Amino acid sequence: MKQLLTFILLFLFSRSMAQMPDYGLYNIHITDSGKNVRTQVIPFSGTIHPRAGLLYYWFGNNSVHEQQGGYSGKLLNGIYEESDKNHHLLQQGTFRNGLKEGTWKTWAESGRLTSIITWEAGIKTGKFTYFDNNGTEIQSGMYNLGQLEGKILYYPGTDSAKTVLYKNGKIIPARKGNFLKRINIFKKEKKEKVTQTPKP
Repeated sequence: MKQLLTFILLFLFSRSMAQMPDYGLYNIHITDSGKNVRTQVIPFSGTIHPRAGLLYYWFGNNSVHEQQGGYSGKLLNGIYEESDKNHHLLQQGTFRNGLKEGTWKTWAESGRLTSIITWEAGIKTGKFTYFDNNGTEIQSGMYNLGQLEGKILYYPGTDSAKTVLYKNGKIIPARKGNFLKRINIFKKEKKEKVTQTPKP
C-alpha cells in the first residue's frame, strides 16, 4: 500500500511539473527602429541539419536573422508576430525549427492584407492568395513544393477572372477546340476522288 501511495504522489507531482508555465523564458519581444516583434524559441528535441535551399530564421544579439542553409543562434520555434510602431500587424505566422510552417499573413502599413500563404517546412505548399494595395484579391490558387500547381486564378478587373493551368510551375497551354472535335470520332473521313487516265 505504501508503494502505491508513493507511486501516486510521484505521478501527480510529475504531472504538475509538466503543466507549469515557462514564465516567458522562451518568449522574445524586440522593439527596434519602429518595428515590434513577438516570437518564441521553444526548445525542440533532435538535431537540425540545415538544407541549402531553405531560409532559416533564428534569434541572436537581440534581433531576428534569416539565413539560407544555416543558422547561428536559437532557431525560432513557435508564434511570430511583427507590427509597426502603432501596433498594426505586418506579419503573422508560426515557425517550426526555424522554418515557416502553416498559414502566414502579411499586411501593408495601411492595414490591408497583401498575402495569405501556406508553408510546409519552409516551402510554399498549399493554398495562397495575393491582394493589391486596396486589399482586393488579385491572384489565388495552390503551391506544390514552391511551384504553382493546378488552376491559378487571376483577377485583372473587378468583375472578371482568368484561369491559367500550371504543372510543376509551368503553364499548360490551352487546347483549341472542344473535346469532341479533338477526339474526332464523329467526323466523317473524306475520301479522295481518284481519276484514272486510260492506258494508251
